[in-house]
Amino acid sequence: MSDDINDDNSLDDNIDSLINQLKGSNAMSNELTKKAEDFHLDKSELEQFILDNQGALIRDSVDIVQLMKQYVASAPNAEDIGSFAELLKATSTAIDNLAKLQITKQRTDSQKEIKQMDIDAKKNINDDNNRMKLIGTREEIFNRLVKEAEVIVEEESEEQKELEEGI
Repeated sequence: MSDDINDDNSLDDNIDSLINQLKGSNAMSNELTKKAEDFHLDKSELEQFILDNQGALIRDSVDIVQLMKQYVASAPNAEDIGSFAELLKATSTAIDNLAKLQITKQRTDSQKEIKQMDIDAKKNINDDNNRMKLIGTREEIFNRLVKEAEVIVEEESEEQKELEEGI
């Protein structure tokens, strides 16, 4: 009978332990759900968020690939090799995506610079064309030339005077 009581106590302890574990996992699940609901991301933070999380994911994946590589090398198993291959593929895809993101950003920056250079060149051409254009009628231009004209006084040298007297 004492064994039955000990077995009942042991069974009750196990049940209490399971109930406590379920309560703990339930609380953890509720906490994760709450964190997911509280998550908010602004457009201005999106690029940095992607870079940070993609980098962390790649770093973790590379670390796991190294561990799996050693594990598969020590005890090859068909399932483990398949899992290793999938992990390697996912990691390389993540790295490729990050590289494509960087290339796209560089291409966009280059296109902006080229466009700005094109705009500046067109401005310079327009400024030069505007400076070269004369605005006004033929009569206005002639009057302006007459107003701005300077009288040139020519002094006769003695040789020229002698030539004129000799003629």
